[in-house]
Amino acid sequence: MPRLFSIFIALMVFIALAAPSQGQIPNTQISSPSFQLQNEEQVFYCPTDGNYVLATWRDFRLGYRRCGIGRSTDGGVTWTDQLNYLMMDPDSRQSDPTMTVDAQGNFYLSFLDYSANTFNEDSSFIVFIKSTDKGATWTGPVPVSTDHGPWFEDKQFITTDRTGGAHDGNVYVAWARFPNPTRMMFARSINGGASFEDTLIIGPSQDHEPCGQVLDAGQFAQPIVGSDGSVYAFWSGNELYPEECDGYYGMKMSKSTDGGQTWPTQEVPIFPYNYFGEVEGAINVYNAPAGDADISGGPYDGNIYISTVNGFDDGVYYHADIVMIKSTDGGASWMLPLRVNDDPLGVDTDQFHPWLIVNEEGVIAMIFYDQRIDPNHYEFDVFAAYSFDGGETFTTNHRITNVSSSPDDLDKSGSPYDLSGDNLDDCLYDGQMEHRLQSPRAGRIAEYIGITAFHDNINAVWTDTRNGNQDVFGAYYTLPFLKPRLFGVANGGFISTAPDSLFWSTCWHESGISYRIEIDEDPLFGSIEISSAVTDNKLYSSSFGLIDGEYYWRVKAFRISEGDSTDYSDVWSFTLDTQAPAAATLVAPENGANTNNQTPIFEWSLPKIDGSTEFFELEISGDPGFSSAEPYFHYDDLTEASFLLPDALSQIGAYYWHVNHYDIAGNESGYSPAFSFEYFEYICGDANGDLVVNVGDVVFLISYIFKGGPAPDPLESGEVNLDGGVNVGDAVYLIAYIFSGGPPPCEPI
Repeated sequence: MPRLFSIFIALMVFIALAAPSQGQIPNTQISSPSFQLQNEEQVFYCPTDGNYVLATWRDFRLGYRRCGIGRSTDGGVTWTDQLNYLMMDPDSRQSDPTMTVDAQGNFYLSFLDYSANTFNEDSSFIVFIKSTDKGATWTGPVPVSTDHGPWFEDKQFITTDRTGGAHDGNVYVAWARFPNPTRMMFARSINGGASFEDTLIIGPSQDHEPCGQVLDAGQFAQPIVGSDGSVYAFWSGNELYPEECDGYYGMKMSKSTDGGQTWPTQEVPIFPYNYFGEVEGAINVYNAPAGDADISGGPYDGNIYISTVNGFDDGVYYHADIVMIKSTDGGASWMLPLRVNDDPLGVDTDQFHPWLIVNEEGVIAMIFYDQRIDPNHYEFDVFAAYSFDGGETFTTNHRITNVSSSPDDLDKSGSPYDLSGDNLDDCLYDGQMEHRLQSPRAGRIAEYIGITAFHDNINAVWTDTRNGNQDVFGAYYTLPFLKPRLFGVANGGFISTAPDSLFWSTCWHESGISYRIEIDEDPLFGSIEISSAVTDNKLYSSSFGLIDGEYYWRVKAFRISEGDSTDYSDVWSFTLDTQAPAAATLVAPENGANTNNQTPIFEWSLPKIDGSTEFFELEISGDPGFSSAEPYFHYDDLTEASFLLPDALSQIGAYYWHVNHYDIAGNESGYSPAFSFEYFEYICGDANGDLVVNVGDVVFLISYIFKGGPAPDPLESGEVNLDGGVNVGDAVYLIAYIFSGGPPPCEPI
């Protein structure tokens, strides 16, 4: 059997023997101990000094909604916290805390501010506070707008321009205003948050005249600044199919190329997703965007990344996955969604609440809640994944939390004896007059979590129930060096000699890393057929030098500069099949045949081999060279050797057809020799419709004319002498043509 060996240098052998394992990450409580709820977190490093990290969250320690602020001066190892007391009204509520930081290290915190007196009027203000000393002190509040209309501002996410370009330092905010009707709104500050310009509608409600409907504009708007200073807003909304009273959920986008000053009038759907509303424990899940842009100046500069939850049909299960889409052309086009979580398929496990950031080197870091640790898929943890190759692959997922959280503990908040009235956030009482707080109804765990990075240093924040109550917890750690995650052909799949058949996740910054891939017939790798060292995360199957058969493969990653390596990846299998399948033999329509059927059946045959899965590609054209000029039809992934044409032939004349046969590994026979056929609306003289002109048509005409038999279909097919009607003259004309060499039917004399 052919063998390909690449010998590693002695240092790599030493590294392989000393591979470390991924240990537990320390978790730290950030919010002060409280019997009340803390949730809905954001976190940011100071870009000018990585010792400073700030966080914010929604905090109910006073019994009603306020915003907490956490501060670390040692990179996230230890924290202090306080409530934000910069209010528009001392009795105000606060909610929906969000945070950002500019390139100079000025922090901005935004929240909803609404007075207890106007709580039932469904009106709120978006308010900003600012710190110029790394969170030691704060100034404000500054409202985005002082309008007090019959609307409620909601889910205001914020960002700043950190590109160093013409709009550097601009502060942007996008949100949903509802009702009357719902709109997606935007505002900007060009003076460092001292004031804001007039609000703009960037996503209006949609009238759909054919159906008499008005669609909500959407929810969860997130602004993102691209590397060229363009401002993007992404949100989740509904989209109707044109001229149909049906639609779909989708991720929408609007883009401003002048620093947020003007926006297009119509948003663009970029990704139709599968809605997912709730996971076990009555936790609300949202198809909300969480994204960032690469402004690193590196090889992936300009890329835009959006993650969200996507419902996934997996056998008998419909569960929630984390997916990411990316654009490399300023939002003009988007790649197909990439599944970020790597738990096995066929298991009813949900992932939800993703958040992602891009660090200074262009590395994507993402966290999300995940149920995979609990065998019952009820309790949840925080997991993380990273991409070092511009979102082409994500690393093997790893656990951030070291204690799982339970949905049963999410609403164990507040003292049952605390009946002081005003300081409670909308009290409820059950039939026994026992106190209950309405606050857990806000998604129970609220709507988002946070992650930030300062080069390779990571801080993540989330809602945690290990104390039997909702608290804010965090983790500080450095980017881990994780075992490769296998991609490419699915585990147990088939491959041929096509390129890039085997590939895996990049495990670290792309320079200074190499991989060893091993391939063997033995799943225990007792007699390795291939052991190859590569610096890319791909191995081309054309270089295997193996005979066809089933093989197993695994990959290990090495960092020469650090003197370490990862564990081996999981072991996957594949079947190598390099043999081209047999060519198809065309059957019908026969070569040179005539038809008046607009949707004929195409048939072909070939010997079946070992019950393997066969695939066919059918091409039909009016051109014998099979150009794509009309009329042209193309169908692939056909699994039967018979195909009813679903699209009607519309052009009278000659057609050509042929079939390509390919197997599950992608090997192709090439197209068969072509057959031709002629399509007519009818054949003149073919009165009985059997596609030939003979004595049977004479008999058919005589029966119709003299005995009241069925008429030719169409009638014109029996009007062969062109005298204006179907009569005995047509029968005489056909007899002369068939038996005496008379002129053909429908040929003027």
